[in-house]
Amino acid sequence: MTEQKTTGAANRIARVTCIGGGMIGAGWAAHFMRAGLEVVVFDPAAERETFLKEYLAKAMPSLAKLGMAPSASPTRVHFTTNMEEALEDTDFVQESATENIDAKIKLIGEIDALTAPNVVIASSSSGFLAADLRRAVRHPERILIGHPFNPPYLVPLVEIAGGDAASQAAATASEFYESTGCEVVSLDREIAGYIGNRIQYAVLREILYIVSQGVADVQAIDTAIASGPAIRWAVMGASSALFLGARNPTAYGDYAEGFADEMERYLAPPDFQPDRPLMRAYGEQVLKGIGANGQAELMELRDAGVVAIRSALQRARKT
Repeated sequence: MTEQKTTGAANRIARVTCIGGGMIGAGWAAHFMRAGLEVVVFDPAAERETFLKEYLAKAMPSLAKLGMAPSASPTRVHFTTNMEEALEDTDFVQESATENIDAKIKLIGEIDALTAPNVVIASSSSGFLAADLRRAVRHPERILIGHPFNPPYLVPLVEIAGGDAASQAAATASEFYESTGCEVVSLDREIAGYIGNRIQYAVLREILYIVSQGVADVQAIDTAIASGPAIRWAVMGASSALFLGARNPTAYGDYAEGFADEMERYLAPPDFQPDRPLMRAYGEQVLKGIGANGQAELMELRDAGVVAIRSALQRARKT
């Protein structure tokens, strides 16, 4: 990844505005609150204030286990339906509105008009290009992608995309995210979907193929992932784990060539395209199996598991 120069500007960020009070926006609010920042959440729907308060209350046990800054408190998270009020004196903007390209372009144009030119505006978009989101702004050099994984307070990855046209903003954003406990990956070149989502959907494509062939149900497939490659991936990522599988690491180039044959043998054929009936059947199988008891128990398992894994990795990396 391209090395970015430090700016020092991240140290001056004390007040963050989260635009959008849904799952991602509330997750960002929880994350920034844990880091001890003043957080303002804007959403045009007044009922989102109740959702935000309930979300923060549910997140607090995990936030406490991850460790909170001395100044961190839910009382430092404020909600408003007035965008101008939300953006007043803000130092950083995290946009997490509905994933609609035209709506995002318009919204980011409005944010751009209401904030000082040196304030970074980062979009949580899950796949759009920053180049497109800059269309209606006066200061395109401070617009970029800051893509989290859900929930942002729990999963540390943030992907920065679009930094080639916003290098100073990207450097500031990278420093800032890292200062709040994020793991930052900066893309050298923009691509739709970024890195994490493209890999997620590549895995999902294989899951759908396995289901379509009647090989196993989704619960068995999830177990095969969670109890197999995912454990290694949590520690070091796919390429690092595969590297350790080579008997002679100095000849890893030759070893890696063999992956081409394995991919040809073991991956879904190139002409496999999941259609809507298959997607619906997959969704129904998830709902009736994995989701038979709703989301609450799964969320508890996810939160406890991710906190435990992050804590264990932190200890392992210190030894």
